[in-house]
Amino acid sequence: MKDFQQHIQKAIRLIPVQIGLIALFFCVYHLLLKYIMRETGLDLGAVGYNNHVVPLYAQPSFDFSVWTLPVAIVVCMCYLYFRYLCLDLQVPYRRLIWIAIALFCVINIGVAQIDGYREIGAEDEKERILTLLEPYTRTSLEYYGDVPRVDELGIRRFLRDYSKPEVFDTLSGHTRTHPPGGVLFLWHVSGLFGYNLISASLITILFTALTVIPIYRLAEMLYGKKVARYALLLFLITPNFVMFTGTSMDGPFSVFPILSVYLFYVARERETVPDQKWYELRPYSLLTGLSLALGMFMTYSTVVVGVFLCVIALLERQRFLQYLKVLLFASSGFIGFYLLLFILTGFRPIEALWAAIKKDETGMGSGYESIERYLHLSFANLFAFLIGVGFPITTVYLRQLVTAIREWRQSALASEQGIGEPRTPWILRHENADTFVIGFLITLLYFTFSTWFTMEVERIWIFMVPFFVIPVAKHLTARPISDLYWVAGILVTQLIVGEVLLYTYW
Repeated sequence: MKDFQQHIQKAIRLIPVQIGLIALFFCVYHLLLKYIMRETGLDLGAVGYNNHVVPLYAQPSFDFSVWTLPVAIVVCMCYLYFRYLCLDLQVPYRRLIWIAIALFCVINIGVAQIDGYREIGAEDEKERILTLLEPYTRTSLEYYGDVPRVDELGIRRFLRDYSKPEVFDTLSGHTRTHPPGGVLFLWHVSGLFGYNLISASLITILFTALTVIPIYRLAEMLYGKKVARYALLLFLITPNFVMFTGTSMDGPFSVFPILSVYLFYVARERETVPDQKWYELRPYSLLTGLSLALGMFMTYSTVVVGVFLCVIALLERQRFLQYLKVLLFASSGFIGFYLLLFILTGFRPIEALWAAIKKDETGMGSGYESIERYLHLSFANLFAFLIGVGFPITTVYLRQLVTAIREWRQSALASEQGIGEPRTPWILRHENADTFVIGFLITLLYFTFSTWFTMEVERIWIFMVPFFVIPVAKHLTARPISDLYWVAGILVTQLIVGEVLLYTYW
């Protein structure tokens, strides 16, 4: 009996078994949530139990076509090729990045095309269109449909009157719940390459592919070259990032939030010199603020990154004053961008934000209608995103999180035992802890229970993917190489099977 228990305990420690248990947990949660929604009438905004695979904003749809097998083979071969390059530390950084950008585009286009074609239009005017292009055809909902409106009004008037009813009420559904950056991005694309679905979709993917650069550099800065290569490897096959980047503007929206995190850590390394005068120029701090402003101009979700940066400054209390200077210069860059925009065009960001909040609440509610709805929305948001990043990434991330919290507590205890050390809350005593992981955990929990988001976060939160793949890469570099193969193999499987079995609208 004792030997049997030991075998069970040993098996549970294996990553494939843990991934299976995590997947089983989410399956049980799906069935339980579906039952609760059916029996109690629980409202989760856009997600309904009748036609969605709750908590995901996705419909069950078996799309197995002639495209599936060749695309799956191409994706797997591209990934295997890149894995070989990533694990070879002799491959130059620049070559690795160029290949990563190319494979990012190939994998995203390939996965989007697993579904083949879709028919759109009225019954008597059906038109077959590539699934890669289909989302942008929904002009009443998508930013793409408002590009002609910018041509009609001119960019200055469009921004000046953006939040006024005579303009705001004529815009598409998503444009009215977001800043105008998404529309202007596609407007510039149409000016360069023409107003057509192909250029809009391909530039969406190509622009988003630039995220591989800050992700690699951030991971390398925090944990070293090997972790950076593992992170790049995992990033290319993270299910939600791949599935939504090719067909959704949330891909381009993720570029500046991710870049902001990297620039902040560059500023931390280069511009927090103790004897530096407070008024001396800090270009990377200013660039951090400018990047945050551009991110906020495209999606209000960028506020998550802003909160994360403040949390990091509070956690690393020994360098708080240096961080405060970085954040003040970043704030100057952020405010300066919007001040200049107001002077040049008359755009009022506060009015636009308020109009977006009111529009969103009209369709989704506030989230505070009852304690039951508040709790269900909060947990459904969190679990939807964890499913989106993939069962393997969630599993290994939880393992790394346990390690980081353990080190955090040990650091706090060591600090508490120091002679003459002032007694401070344990949450602030962890000079040697991994604040990147702990800081994001605090940020994630805050936004999970803030009701700032009402479902669909497996798509909306894709800019948070680096906060998962980098710690996961760190954990896997300290494990046998077989663990990486298990994680990568199951990720690719979930990605392809998910695309075959789910219709995600984007």
